[in-house]
Amino acid sequence: MASVVGNWGGGNVWRVTSGEFSSNAYFCEAQVEGGGILIDAGLDGETIDAELSEHGLRPHAVYCTHGHFDHTGSASHFQKKYGSAVFVPKADLKLMKASNFLLMAMKLKHKVVLPEATLVEPGHVADIAGTPLRYLPAPGHTPGSCIIEFGNAWFTGDTLYARGVGLSHLPGEDHAVLKQTILGYWQDLTPERTIYPGHGNAADGESVRTGNAALLNFLGLAAS
Repeated sequence: MASVVGNWGGGNVWRVTSGEFSSNAYFCEAQVEGGGILIDAGLDGETIDAELSEHGLRPHAVYCTHGHFDHTGSASHFQKKYGSAVFVPKADLKLMKASNFLLMAMKLKHKVVLPEATLVEPGHVADIAGTPLRYLPAPGHTPGSCIIEFGNAWFTGDTLYARGVGLSHLPGEDHAVLKQTILGYWQDLTPERTIYPGHGNAADGESVRTGNAALLNFLGLAAS
């Protein structure tokens, strides 16, 4: 079910959680054709599309935090149906192309059709009706993982969760680099910034920094 889980500073943030391998897809309302943009496309495009359509929403474009199948898998659905442009970190192209191999290895029945993606580098900025959408470099979970900054919202993919740590043990994951990435953004996790992760609930930055015990342990910051 599509539900409003926050506001990025210029419109509602909707979340749809669905698919054989459950993950969050976020729709950010904005003054663009279709009513907004989609951040991470999930794996079950038809369900996500149907849920959003009930509210008159369709994505003008799709921005993916990284190349794993549960974040890019349905991008082609929206591209084919609505002509939505799709953006994926360049360094994760190989991972995106390996989607069906990974699905098979994980014994999941879903098959992915790859989108015609625009490949972006860290630091890429898109203009969404006057508001910049920024790709912030966040390697570790995957080589090309990025945090997508839009208004006061950070869409963190599997780099940062409100609770727990996104360790997949899939090819390309580097725990040392992930630690370095998160620590580099540590002071930016403020009460004013909302974290929208690829799995689980959203939370303000300060509660992530102070209340995520598993993360503090992973980073070596837990009180002894």
